[in-house]
Amino acid sequence: MMLWQKQVSASWLVKNEQLLEEFGPEKVAVIARPGRVRSLVQVFCNHRSAADRLQRKFGGQTKKLPRNWLALYQPEKSRAPLRIGNRLEILSGPSGGPEPEGKARLIIPAAGAFGTGEHATTAMSLRLLEETTRKLRPGWRLLDAGTGTGILALAARRLGAGEVIGLDNDSRAVAHACSNGRLNLICRAQFVRADVLAWRPVHRYDFITANLFSELLIAALPIFRRALRTEGQLIISGILRAQTEAVERALDRAGFHLRKKRRRGKWIALLAGV
Repeated sequence: MMLWQKQVSASWLVKNEQLLEEFGPEKVAVIARPGRVRSLVQVFCNHRSAADRLQRKFGGQTKKLPRNWLALYQPEKSRAPLRIGNRLEILSGPSGGPEPEGKARLIIPAAGAFGTGEHATTAMSLRLLEETTRKLRPGWRLLDAGTGTGILALAARRLGAGEVIGLDNDSRAVAHACSNGRLNLICRAQFVRADVLAWRPVHRYDFITANLFSELLIAALPIFRRALRTEGQLIISGILRAQTEAVERALDRAGFHLRKKRRRGKWIALLAGV
């Protein structure tokens, strides 16, 4: 088994999406890292000739994978549940046991480049969402920008949202999010492939979550402001500590008021209101 990989721009992904789809989603990973403009594309090839063709055409790097490559590149089959307050726990696979009393479960299997919520940016966003919605009556509406596996949108449904929509510019992410919705038997969760900067909201939302790199967050803030209802709230993450002041200034310019700030390692998550 061979691995070809390359750092690419968003425009490269759009231009070469059809090529990547030919390999099938189980052989392609697109790793978008918060705080980075470029993504890492990895293609797992059964034969060296396929990896060499990719390198000749696009550059990048190829390497031979060890025999235990599945253990190195695939997530563990079971992880300890990720507990979100007292109301939700997130698992990477079915546990076989009953749900804890008073706590809902959400199953989010890791798929390719899309994780199950362990990353600090996702975990902080989940906990801010759980804390902020504790006293709300069920039925509120949420928009999740950069939805990935759909974890924040689906968690919102478990926490009382009546309707959620998740946006992502990666068709593989949208497919994974839809699959996770079906796995958890969650309805009224819509996932759409869209560029957040080109998307125009049809409805207004009580909550918007966005786990994106800082430059995109700053550019999208005016759109989020128009999409929020009066007294709506915004949860954003994917912000490096060095970028916090720039994001906070942009929040103020867009008409938001900072309410909470969370930090885990080098990452920051912010809760803002209008």
